[in-house]
Amino acid sequence: MEQNKVVGLHKEKHAKTKISSVRPLSHIAQEHMLPVVVHEFVVAGAEFPVVFVKDQQSERFQPVVLLGLAAQQNLILKDDKWGALYVPRVVRNYPLVLVQDAPDSDRLIVAIDETSERVNETEGFPLFNDDGSESEFLTARKQQMGEYVDYSQMTQVFMEKLKSLDLLKEQVLTVTINGEKRNINGIHMVDDQKLNELSDETFLELRKLGYLTAIYAHLMSLQHTQKLVQKLAEREEAAKA
Repeated sequence: MEQNKVVGLHKEKHAKTKISSVRPLSHIAQEHMLPVVVHEFVVAGAEFPVVFVKDQQSERFQPVVLLGLAAQQNLILKDDKWGALYVPRVVRNYPLVLVQDAPDSDRLIVAIDETSERVNETEGFPLFNDDGSESEFLTARKQQMGEYVDYSQMTQVFMEKLKSLDLLKEQVLTVTINGEKRNINGIHMVDDQKLNELSDETFLELRKLGYLTAIYAHLMSLQHTQKLVQKLAEREEAAKA
């Protein structure tokens, strides 16, 4: 597979560049989890398990939706068809991405992954108009990417709050697939017992911050792990046939 070639977007260089809508999710065919922002917990949690993973270097927690039960296993995307109603925000704008202007810079610039099969000059949505101005397609995508950055920052504040209240616990998910027990490690979730033991004052603070909705959406979403188990069992049975 060709290595990603992400380059800054330039109206001269990319004047004729178009983004086709063919196979829009092929780049995540082997992703078993995707980052989500706290604003997505309710809608994403209605279809996928929303859990937390910890970056061992930074000690920061990142909310993700589970799409599979092992690395490189996407049980939601099959034969290029997305088997759910909700598409997480993080993948909607690809092959357009935001990257740091320079290694230590806080400034983000819009870039494009030129290796994507969707980048071409013949069909799809143009990035620039004939006069060199941004197309409606590009303007809308830039707005969505900017929103995502803001939401990601709010999500980190939410995660820091959960961490400071010691509400996150590591949990080994044990699932049974075709009679065989398997463990999924590295998953963190809210400790509902500790949540219930919070003082009235702290609980009220979480409610006022709007965090309780997200916490309960996360806890309720865990039931969807069983859907992934079922999909994997069916896939493994089909492979044997």
